[in-house]
Amino acid sequence: MAAQSSLQDLIREDFLTCKICYDLYSMPKVLPCLHSYCLSCLELLVQNGALQCPECRLQIEAPDGAAGLKTNFFINGLVELFQMKQTKDHECTICANAQKMVAATSRCLDCKDFLCPACSQGHCCSRLTMDHKVVTVEEFLAGRYDSEVRFLQELCCQDHPQEALRFFCDTCSMPICRDCRMLDHFQHKVVSMASAVQRERPSVERLVKTLEDTVVCISEQEKAVEDAKDKLEAEGKHMKEKICKYVEDITTSIFAQKETALAKLDAFLAEQLEGFSRTQAELQSQKDKVVSTQEFSQRVLSVGKDYEILHLEGMIRNRVGELQAYKLQQYPSQAPELTIAWEESQQLFGASLFNFVFPGEQPNRDVQPLEPSTELLAPLSESLSDSKEDLDSSVSGSPPKSFSSNCWNSAEYAYSFEKAPSCTIESPNITGIAVISHTSQTLLLDQANDVINQYSPTGQFQEEILLPDVDSVFWSISVCGQFLACSSDMHLFFLTLDGEFLRKLRLRGSESSYPLASYQDSYVAVSEGTLCSVSLYSPAGSCVGRVQPSNYEGGKFLFIAVNSWEWFIVSDFVKKQIVIMTKSGQVLNVLKPSTSLLNKPFSVCVDEEQNIFVLDQFKVIQFSPDGKAGKIVLSDRNKRRLKNHAVKANNIILVREDGSTDVYCRSFAAVL
Repeated sequence: MAAQSSLQDLIREDFLTCKICYDLYSMPKVLPCLHSYCLSCLELLVQNGALQCPECRLQIEAPDGAAGLKTNFFINGLVELFQMKQTKDHECTICANAQKMVAATSRCLDCKDFLCPACSQGHCCSRLTMDHKVVTVEEFLAGRYDSEVRFLQELCCQDHPQEALRFFCDTCSMPICRDCRMLDHFQHKVVSMASAVQRERPSVERLVKTLEDTVVCISEQEKAVEDAKDKLEAEGKHMKEKICKYVEDITTSIFAQKETALAKLDAFLAEQLEGFSRTQAELQSQKDKVVSTQEFSQRVLSVGKDYEILHLEGMIRNRVGELQAYKLQQYPSQAPELTIAWEESQQLFGASLFNFVFPGEQPNRDVQPLEPSTELLAPLSESLSDSKEDLDSSVSGSPPKSFSSNCWNSAEYAYSFEKAPSCTIESPNITGIAVISHTSQTLLLDQANDVINQYSPTGQFQEEILLPDVDSVFWSISVCGQFLACSSDMHLFFLTLDGEFLRKLRLRGSESSYPLASYQDSYVAVSEGTLCSVSLYSPAGSCVGRVQPSNYEGGKFLFIAVNSWEWFIVSDFVKKQIVIMTKSGQVLNVLKPSTSLLNKPFSVCVDEEQNIFVLDQFKVIQFSPDGKAGKIVLSDRNKRRLKNHAVKANNIILVREDGSTDVYCRSFAAVL
């Protein structure tokens, strides 16, 4: 927080020096960013009716040149006082008018004249000036009466040079003199300068005080960036150690690939850390601007004259508004994923040992259908009725005491979705997928092109649905009856199926993304990340419930699905597990890598029989509704990562990281 400034602190050469010419200000002009420079210095910077602040780089329109900018009367008054004090040997002003050169020994603060001993004595004896305050030159130069000199300083009217500006016209929002009040502003609303300042000062003081919170906010962002930077360095170090340890267990033939992998990682880390450094520099620059504005404003409010405060009040408001509107763009905080192509050393020869998928990068993809897998976690012919008997029959949706479920037997590539026109502008980044149940149409959210692409039941592109015009990107979509829900930044948008905006809601927490799922046409479930909870919102815009598993913390809920029994299936990105819970928060099962087929679970969805489908890196795993049995139903032998999926009737829709979308038709095995 900036300290209050005293007049003595301000009447010094470093504060009154132009940052361009490094000389005392001469006709100082103040810019909208509250930085001041000499008129002659600014004239050199004006190009095509505009100029850029040399300190903060703010672009400023100056159609009338530097002369059209506001004069900084606050600085001007301080410079005048400073210059008077710099001259040690002053001559008597009265004698100088009579062509005499007599050294001054005192100064009248009211008349602003230096006086010799004779003139000083006469000044004190005159009926007209006997009440004036006369001080010695030594005391004046020592600064003992700086405050009184400042108080007596007056700014004269440009139209009436002999009259001081002592009134303020509310109608014209400008200071005026006595003659102006009686002539041009006679019928206007006019108040005294002191009254105007007394009226405006509290609101300006409150506004300047809010900058304290802005400084704190930026400091917190600086810390967050530093923490993210340290985390990235730690994760990078961990990956290097993993690479080195893996290589040390293999023969010397793979050392060349080791060095290549480390070089790639180092290059990425250097680029990312450079981005953090730029972000830190941006935050420091913004903080400096806020502190500079705060200090300058407090100085004006502390020692500024009434008309000076009113003269700068509008600019201070505008500058504070600009600084508080600043918002740091998301800084890179995602580390690359390290995958090892072959787990067995005998498979190394001829293979690429290390592969990185860096944030924002798309892996190479050769279009080939996925293969069905026969890997099982539990026998699929095993009855699930026994495992259901312990579940509370009172949970939402009232599932039957026993149930049957169909599993995949094999899968065949059916067709691929057409390429949308928007993909020719920028490579697609599909972050959301939804199915319109009553029409069997599919919606794909293309974050890179800021559009939702609609496809027919057979994969033909139909139309683009434009998203609301916001500053942040959209992450997820879900269809709830006749409404379309979209999440962006920390907000939930409800649209019609044609894309018409209906309402916008503020979500809990401060996550970068909020995955969505819908329960029929009743509500939209929002996964709340590190809060480890799910909030439920009706299409009408009200929060109708919250699902909070008891004693569950330290994770980060990501993708979410809801079955017809109102069981919630959530993937935990941090703990790398799947949580199955009821609407009341009762945890029915937790699928972990140590006890299931899971490795790194990602996207989840359910089918009409309540089966759970999980994308896990290069494979699709089907689990029974309670998660007791599971099977890898599709696997990509070429290790091409899958990003999102949805089940529609007897088909599964798979979205790859390059944005291409394939549909696989499944056949059924025996009842579980």
